[in-house]
Amino acid sequence: MVVVKRAFLFLLFASVVFAQPVRIGLALSGGAALGLAHIGVLKVLEEEGIGFIGIAGNSMGSLVGGVYAAGYSAAQIESIALHADWNRLFSSQPSFGAQYLPERQQAQRYVVQLRQRNFVPYLPSGLVPLQNVEFLLNRLLADIEFHTGYDFDSLPIPYRAVAVDWKAGKRVILRQGRLEQAIRASIAIPGVFSPEVIDGVELVDGGVMEYMPVEPVLEFEPDFVIAVLTMRRGEAREASLIDVASRSLDLMGFSRVEEEKRLADVVIEPDVSKFLHSDFARAKELIAAGESAARAALPLIREKLQGRTPVVMRRAIRVRMLPVVKVVRFEGTRRTRESLLRREVRTREGARLDFDILLSDLERLFNSSLFEDVNYRLEFTGVDTVAVVFELSEKPYGFYLLGLRYDSYDNVVVGAEIGEGNLWGTGAMARVAGVLGNPNELRLGLTGTKVFNLPFGYRLDWFLGRESRNWWQDGVFSSSYFVNYNGAVAAAGYILGRNGFFNLGVQGEKVSYAGVVVDSLKPELVIGPMFTLEFNNQDDIYLPRRGLRYKLDLFYSWPRLKSGRENLRVDINGEQVVPLFSFLGLRLFGGLGWALGDMAFSNYFRNRTELVGFAPDEWTSEQRLYLGGGLRFKLLDFSQQGNYPLYLELMANGATFSPPETLVFGENEILDMLHWGVGVGILSNTPLGPAKAVVGLGNFLKKPPHPGGVRVFISLGREFRYQR
Repeated sequence: MVVVKRAFLFLLFASVVFAQPVRIGLALSGGAALGLAHIGVLKVLEEEGIGFIGIAGNSMGSLVGGVYAAGYSAAQIESIALHADWNRLFSSQPSFGAQYLPERQQAQRYVVQLRQRNFVPYLPSGLVPLQNVEFLLNRLLADIEFHTGYDFDSLPIPYRAVAVDWKAGKRVILRQGRLEQAIRASIAIPGVFSPEVIDGVELVDGGVMEYMPVEPVLEFEPDFVIAVLTMRRGEAREASLIDVASRSLDLMGFSRVEEEKRLADVVIEPDVSKFLHSDFARAKELIAAGESAARAALPLIREKLQGRTPVVMRRAIRVRMLPVVKVVRFEGTRRTRESLLRREVRTREGARLDFDILLSDLERLFNSSLFEDVNYRLEFTGVDTVAVVFELSEKPYGFYLLGLRYDSYDNVVVGAEIGEGNLWGTGAMARVAGVLGNPNELRLGLTGTKVFNLPFGYRLDWFLGRESRNWWQDGVFSSSYFVNYNGAVAAAGYILGRNGFFNLGVQGEKVSYAGVVVDSLKPELVIGPMFTLEFNNQDDIYLPRRGLRYKLDLFYSWPRLKSGRENLRVDINGEQVVPLFSFLGLRLFGGLGWALGDMAFSNYFRNRTELVGFAPDEWTSEQRLYLGGGLRFKLLDFSQQGNYPLYLELMANGATFSPPETLVFGENEILDMLHWGVGVGILSNTPLGPAKAVVGLGNFLKKPPHPGGVRVFISLGREFRYQR
């Protein structure tokens, strides 16, 4: 028995001592969102103690594999994927809150926005520049790139990224340089994302020529190769441009994949048949699919390894001393003044390089909305000195904007603007705007929102128009009338943090009236100082899920400026949306309109769509007070990414249009001066803008002369019309 035990221990010891280590290489395929399954595979292989002497990746495999090779664990990458805002990452717009409130509002005014050079529409090489993805990768990798000498063989795990030189039509294997740029090049799906330029070569997604990069792994001379393939099989069900373009790469890669499979010892294929290439919002499910496939493959991997121990290559990163910044340069600016850029950038000559400051500089430059793409380059000028070069791609500053809106009050309204931005390199914008419908309006304007470290914005507008309004008498429609107006506004504003601002200026207009019910009204001249204070931290300007919005408008009609009447007009309104559960939100809203003095009829308060149960213009008064609320139920979402939710909202509101003194000292009963309504609405976002259908009942159970009734309001599209 003792002999048997000794023999067993000897064999066990010998198997450990004499077992040959095995060098394993890893190849990760493309697949857009489907490639998130790679994270699940890495989690399982990590748990099994399987390490790699080299990794090659293409497209999403390049992103996951590159970050893993840089030293991040599978669990860390999983956390990044699950907490990422994928809609924002694949958006060409700055992140919410990065721009100031007036800039956010202006950027979302029109549904169609085209850039132009010399009045010729400009079509970019990709619909999305992936700038926000670059920011994420820079935050993860910038210091690691530097400390490893911009050599992919010096990373904790040696790495290769596969891309394609689309002009020369050849595969490119990236082995050195900026890791972030290599990954960015490898994920650039043609026609969807802009190419990445490295050393003057425009590179796109490696899946164009090599979907699963097993051959590049062979550079590391592995003894064993594991490949992970995330490719949809069978009939496609494309839903977006990413799906269509990615499916095209699938079709081109089918034959090549079979060749690459033969070069691998084990191929792990997660079941991604029920997912779309655009299903980034389903990251958790895709990661789980990768885990399941990897666990199923473990018996085969163990069998083929035959007890050999994998070589685990996770080299520590040697931290180098950061160099001193000798020079700061800007490349790619043809119009923007360099003096403005230098005031904005906090990377200083003579100071030691700080990547946190450098990357913050890039984000501020991009958030100015003057540049299509921003990045940096380091040029080593000595042993301990470096030149920091900001690589900037300016936008074409000419623009065409188009808006289309329908509602049951104004019917179809069309608006358009043409203009030029970044005048004289200052960020100012000149425009000509027109509206056909209600109102019919022509507007000329010069606008400057916050540019760099100057917090002031300004607006100079001249306008001429004609607006149709309705006249209601005791809850019954009487007739329509017209307001003809022309005037100008000059205002300057100051930014109050990311979500607030105020404007102070002067507005004046000459108004005349036409229609049977207003024939007795004479033309009026209304001129005076104005003040606006606004705060808005809601997550969506049109259909928020959370956040607070309030606005204060003051206008003083001043006879000293030749105004025909003297009065102070105060208008306060606000809204708060509170998420109660994932499917339920509470919306509270209210407003106060108050006038002191003799108010011009054109300045009366008019209810538009804020009061359910009442038609637009049903109440036109010198005073108003309203409060309301609603319960908003999320029924479904028309997209997997959460862009187009459908809500059912139950609403109720109450209002009075009587002067405050009559509410306190009036002889009439309070109930006679109060008006209320309830309603139900269907709300959603659409590619054309917000859609709304509301049925309300106003003044139910109220005695004449306020009969109330059923009011229906339907609308589709963004509100692009200026409010003077």
